[in-house]
Amino acid sequence: MALTITCHPPLGAIHILEPNLSLVQFVVGVPPTVSDVRIWHNCTTTGEWSELGLTESTALPRLDNLHDRKYFTGAILTLTEASTWIGLFKFTVKLRVSKDAPWLWIKDIDGSEDGEVVLPATHTPSTNLSSYLDDISRDIVVTPRQAVTSAATQTVWELKASTPAAQGQTCGRAFYSLGKAIDCIRWLGIVRHNDAWFGPRHGRDIFLLNEGAVMLSFLRRDGLHVVIIAISGIDNLLTTLVSNENGQILISSRNDGPESAHARVLVAVDKTCEEAIAAAMRPVREFVRGHRSSTFAMGLRNAGSASVGETTRLQAWYDGFAYCTWNGLGQYLSPSKILDALTSLDKKGVKLTTLIIDDNWQSVQLEPGKSDFYRQWSDFEANKEHFPGGLKSLITAIRSVSPYIQFIAVWHGIFGHWGGIAPSGKIAKVYAMRTFKRREGIFLGGGDMTTVDRSDTERLFDDFYRFLSDAGVDAVKVDTQSFLDYADHADDRLALITAYQDAWRLASLKYFGGRAIACMAQIPQTISHSWHIFCNAHNALLMQHFDVLPDWDMFQTSHQYSRFHATARCVSGGPIYITDTPGEHDLDLIEQMTAKAPDGRLLVLRTEKLGRTVGMYTGHSETQFLQVRAEHYRVVITAVFNLDNVPRTKLVSLSYCEPSLAGDEAGYLFRVHSSGKLLRHADGSLAIMELHFGPHDCHIITRYPVRRFQQTDVAVLGLLGKMAGAAAVMATTYKVLPETSEIQADLELKALGNLGEKWIRPLKLQKADPN
Repeated sequence: MALTITCHPPLGAIHILEPNLSLVQFVVGVPPTVSDVRIWHNCTTTGEWSELGLTESTALPRLDNLHDRKYFTGAILTLTEASTWIGLFKFTVKLRVSKDAPWLWIKDIDGSEDGEVVLPATHTPSTNLSSYLDDISRDIVVTPRQAVTSAATQTVWELKASTPAAQGQTCGRAFYSLGKAIDCIRWLGIVRHNDAWFGPRHGRDIFLLNEGAVMLSFLRRDGLHVVIIAISGIDNLLTTLVSNENGQILISSRNDGPESAHARVLVAVDKTCEEAIAAAMRPVREFVRGHRSSTFAMGLRNAGSASVGETTRLQAWYDGFAYCTWNGLGQYLSPSKILDALTSLDKKGVKLTTLIIDDNWQSVQLEPGKSDFYRQWSDFEANKEHFPGGLKSLITAIRSVSPYIQFIAVWHGIFGHWGGIAPSGKIAKVYAMRTFKRREGIFLGGGDMTTVDRSDTERLFDDFYRFLSDAGVDAVKVDTQSFLDYADHADDRLALITAYQDAWRLASLKYFGGRAIACMAQIPQTISHSWHIFCNAHNALLMQHFDVLPDWDMFQTSHQYSRFHATARCVSGGPIYITDTPGEHDLDLIEQMTAKAPDGRLLVLRTEKLGRTVGMYTGHSETQFLQVRAEHYRVVITAVFNLDNVPRTKLVSLSYCEPSLAGDEAGYLFRVHSSGKLLRHADGSLAIMELHFGPHDCHIITRYPVRRFQQTDVAVLGLLGKMAGAAAVMATTYKVLPETSEIQADLELKALGNLGEKWIRPLKLQKADPN
């Protein structure tokens, strides 16, 4: 018998009950042939398994074109008294098609494993770190930190341990045990899963890490979350978190400096994972700001505060819809290829804000028999073979053909190019050079690389960025950032890492107002599609606390995964770049991703808060779905992705959406982007809907607060037809006109479009001022 069964909370995954809820509400969706559904669970004082009968319900909203479905609901009152509180329970589903038919277990029908529900913590976290980590090394100095929020639910500690100095080419190393995580049931690690990319790792009970983590978070049986963050880049230290064969968490520290230094780690405990990360990151940011290099600190002082005009242009850079040449135009760039691509987009009505000229414009040298990844930079000017008129001539032609483009960025590697700098080129004749050995066993590892030495990095970037600025370039994309850590010897890393980071950042501030993209520093390759989005959504849990805008990378609008990628970019809160082959554009998809500025340029609608995963403790192999949540003031935008290549149906819960109702709000409206259907949700009960997904399909559901004025309820929906249309609304104010009792809504919009407002009760509308 083929049965499509959906369940909330989900089976085969862990569900963390929302704070302040005392009921676990179950919903099971089944075909109409099913007559009886039961939940089998161990949410009892003794842990014995018990049965919960569910009742057929007609109240579940149907916002999708799903027919012939029945829904059964029921609830368990959780045990919140300290003497009976159980923290975690498991459940499964059984059903039958008639009163006389045999019971069928869900695992036998579709293989679904038990679901797990974690009840929210009801107690204040301990101030003793040994309550969470067992057998911490005595060589680690543990210092309690004052929680910035003064929240009673937060506890923060700073841990430090000595790391010996480097001896010539050999770095100093140290390992210290944090012991085992106590009462851990699930964990998440953000690791360097290779030298260039960060990504998530997941597990249960015991930590088993094959790569060094920059952040660990574990969920305890009592509902508390413990977050551990390692600080790197200070005092020439690289600090990560690893594990041993016994599941103990270790601090691993590498010191490239000539003096011993302290590895530092922050630990925070809170009742939600995101709050615990935020609590740990506050002292991290303070510490990093207090330890800037003298060169960088002086450069910032010399740069001074950004003017209003510079700040506005930086905002326009973030918000501009961009085209990148990398995939769309291929490896052999030329002025005609670039201009033809812009003309193609212009004919389709796509007026870009930003153009990124990627790799293959520079003057390079390549030894015979070597791959293109070993090309070496030789001169500031564009290569004469394909750009005989030089870079400035190209920029001038671009602005002539596409005068609406505000920003033109060019690509270069952090060490010049993939293979560094050509020893016989013009650049090598002007600046002091350094040749270093690359580590073996990594991408492009082994052998020697030549680049500008520490003493001349500041002059190199200042000269190069002045050349670019004089040519009309407005921004840079600086690739191969991970190469900074490729040097095999400690003295080379000591000489290059901080010097290069300071030099390019200061030069980009001086000449481009901070308009810079750091590449090969965060995301995995886009060819992996669902894994790419899964990684970025988990990385964002940590990245949202840095002074950067996470970039989920470019994509093409005209292949089978285009909508999947476009949806992810729209809820990411970051920039959006396309890299289409000329003439191969999905204009409808571009329309959904962007909105027009008054001058016709296309802007992206970025949310106030970045998009990040909701299910942070569920691994990629454990789930078929990923939920990404972003907030824009009082609006919550949720994207749900089917990670599988087969059609699936899912009960999507939106009850976790924060923030809760404000004083003048009268519930919420939910809107599904794909269908435009609306659901009114007026109380604090479970908001849940069933949606169908095709292979690698996705849906966006937006939650809008409803404002109440006397007898009228109002919700502002933002720009309709846009995936993140709510993010077009920058400010909304209402007032009741005393003469007529009419309501006047004043909105500040980021872009033009079809504005959606829902007036839920009859109201005479006043014509808006066109200005």
